[in-house]
This record gives sequence, structure tokens and C-alpha cells, in this order.
Amino acid sequence: MRNQNVFRPGMVFLCLAIAYPSSLVLAALTLESSFNLTETYTDNLFYNDKDKEDDFGTLAGPNLELRYDNPDIVLGATYFGRFAAFVNNPDQNRYIQNANILLDLPFLTKRYKKLTVTIDETMNFTPQLDAFSLSGAQDASTTYSGRGGTDSGGTGGTVGAAGGALGGSGISQGTGGTQGVFTSRASAFSNMSGITVGYAMTPSVTPTFSYKNQYLHFFSSGFQDQLTHIGRFALSYGKSEQTTIIPSYTYLQTDYLGTPTQVTVSDKLISHQPRLTISHNFTPLLTGALQGGAAFSKQIGAKETQDNGATTQELSDKWQSTFIGGATITKSYRNGNISLNVDQTIGGGGGLASQETRTQTLTGRIQHSLSTKLNGFASFGYARNKSTQDGNAFDTNTYRVQGGISYAFLNWLSGNVSYSHINQKSKGLAVGDIKVNQVFFGLTAFADPWVLMR
Repeated sequence: MRNQNVFRPGMVFLCLAIAYPSSLVLAALTLESSFNLTETYTDNLFYNDKDKEDDFGTLAGPNLELRYDNPDIVLGATYFGRFAAFVNNPDQNRYIQNANILLDLPFLTKRYKKLTVTIDETMNFTPQLDAFSLSGAQDASTTYSGRGGTDSGGTGGTVGAAGGALGGSGISQGTGGTQGVFTSRASAFSNMSGITVGYAMTPSVTPTFSYKNQYLHFFSSGFQDQLTHIGRFALSYGKSEQTTIIPSYTYLQTDYLGTPTQVTVSDKLISHQPRLTISHNFTPLLTGALQGGAAFSKQIGAKETQDNGATTQELSDKWQSTFIGGATITKSYRNGNISLNVDQTIGGGGGLASQETRTQTLTGRIQHSLSTKLNGFASFGYARNKSTQDGNAFDTNTYRVQGGISYAFLNWLSGNVSYSHINQKSKGLAVGDIKVNQVFFGLTAFADPWVLMR
């Protein structure tokens, strides 16, 4: 793997935390663990409509969370792993895993009142990733069920970022430009690092500075490595107990590394994104947010190859403006919650193409507790991806619907059953038409938490 200069603030602050003397008061070291076994069937294992092949698969592996708490520091880590084995395609067997670092520093807040510091560090390794998607349009993984059947759809964050088993959850990158795009398998490694610092100037005004980067490396041909830098400044103003107004500015830069894809070439993408967000609590159980702004972007050194390499077209390197924004509404009720989200963003191609992409998504989800042990969920998603500045890599519409139930058999054993359907239509050069149906049945066993206190 290439040795890139990727900032890892989690490691820096880990050394700081070890060097800082903890208080001589009660501290706890906790380990929570569970083991998941999932049987699955898919009618299009390779996400290729021209050569469809169905298969049965078995996925098995642990979920671990180790956490250390005392009044000065909170330090933890989570780990997710799945070995996937297939009946008809044993050469596609592989191990999927991801790790996340949790680091909170209460001693900084004690010493510097009103200061908050958040550290992010996430690593994902997905050999033979089951389709490549960066989308809220597929927002539920089915390989992990929470204790007591409380999580009917799995965890869309940690587990989804690990590859989502056969669900094609891909690598979760909130600013990715290929949200909702599915394509053939690719072995990939992703590292996301970041730090966020906030300071409460007054009870209602809090400025926040953050920096994150993501290094995305592919071991498979046809994809291009990327290093994305995201810097953001936001000023949160609590107009009232119900309404918050947040003007913000985001700088995004994607550097394209290594061998270009088969259809695109580019050096980098630069984007300046001012935005205004207004969130409002209509009632304690009904919340909504509205945001809008503009992305002023340009791509440097962008070219596109067409007709199997017969022609090459240089794309515009001029600044162009695009509306970005969206709306979210969430309703909680006694037995569950409903959410609906619409969004438009600008991204850098996500490894499928080194090209600026406009992504429009519409997603919805409902989760309902049928009883104290039985839960159900359903979700739908639509994503529209289109290359900007005369590019032709993306012109794709992707739909996905999911549904399932989970049941707590015992206080240490739960199970889930779910179904997923994907339908993708594409006129772009980077991806094609895809139809996939998937069924999952999983069991998760939970061990009693191990706690050491001093």
C-alpha cells in the first residue's frame, strides 16, 4: 500500500491521553461482545446483468467494543469482522472488517471551560467488496442485530461501512459523489481521520472548526485512489429552544492518486461550499431541518476517454456553481420513528471516476416495534448521479427498497430476516444497468459484558 501523508489525529491524542495522569478515582474498563451468523441468497452475486449468477452465502464474525472511562478520559474502540463463504463461488470467499476509535477528553473541558474536542478515526478493509455504494439510498445493513431485537435493520454506520456483507453497503463517505451507484466488486481500504473543536462563546452561540480526511485505496483494477480533505467552519446560533441557525463554510479538495480509471483522468477537484442550515423542533417528537447553499467547484486536468480509447476529450477547468442543500424531517412516536430526507451534494467520483459529480438523493425509513421482542423496518431510496462540466462518466438512476423484522428470542439471542431489491439504470461510461434481489437470515448471540473497575 502506498505511503500517503494521511493525518491520524486519533493516534496523536492517544499519546497525549497516555501521558496525561488520570484522576485517582473510580475508572472502568468494559468489553462488550457478540457473534453473528447470517445465511444469505442473492440472484446477482457479481452485480452484472450481462452475466448473472445466483449464490448462497454464509457470513460469520464478531462485534467487539472495548471502552475505558474515568473522569479525565474516555477511550474506546469497536471492531467488526465477517468471514464470507459462498457455495458456488468459493474463490470469492473473503474477510470483511472495520475498526473505529473513540476518544473523548473531559480534562480539556475541565481545564478550558466551554471547550469541546471530538476525535474521529475509522479504518475499513473490504476485500472483494460486494458492489460499490456511497449512498443513504441504501441505509440499512442486515448483518448485525442489536440486543433484544431493538435494531431491526442493523447499524447503517459501523456495520454498513464495513461492507454490509452481501448488502453492498460499500465504504461510507458522507461527501462521496457516487452515492447510490452499484458496480462490480472491488477490494478496498479506507481510512477516515478527523478532529472537531468547538467553543461555547455564549449559551446560544458556538463556533466549530473541523478537519477530516479520507484516504481511499483500491487493490482492484478499474478504480482510482483518492485523498479527500474536508475543512469546515460553522457558527451555531440557538435562536430559541426550538430553532437553531447554522451558517457554515466547507472547503473540499479531492486529490486523485495513482493509476487513472479506464474512462477518466484528473489531478484534483476543488470546491468551496457556503451553506445555511435551519433546524426546528416543531414538537418534542417532530423535528425538521432545511439547508441551502452553493458549491463553487472546478476540476484540474480532467479528461475523458470515449469509444474504447479512440477519442479523448478535455473537460472544462473553469469555476462552476451548483446548488447544494436539502431537507430532513423525523417523526418519533410511541412504537417507532419515521424519517424522510432529500439532498443534493457535490463529490469527486468516489474512486469509480475522477470527475465532479452531482448527487441527488431521496430516502425514507420507518422503524416500528410490534412488541417488546419483535421489531420491523422498511426503507426506500432513490439516487440520481450526473457528471458535471460536460462529463459522461455518470448518468445513473438507482432505486433500492428494503424490509425486514428482528426478534429477541432470549436476552442473549436475537435474529433477523430481511429482503433487499436494487434496480439501477445507467447511460454513463463508468457503471451499467443492474438488478439484484437479496434475502438475509441472521442470528446474533450476546455475551455478558465484562467490566473491570478500580
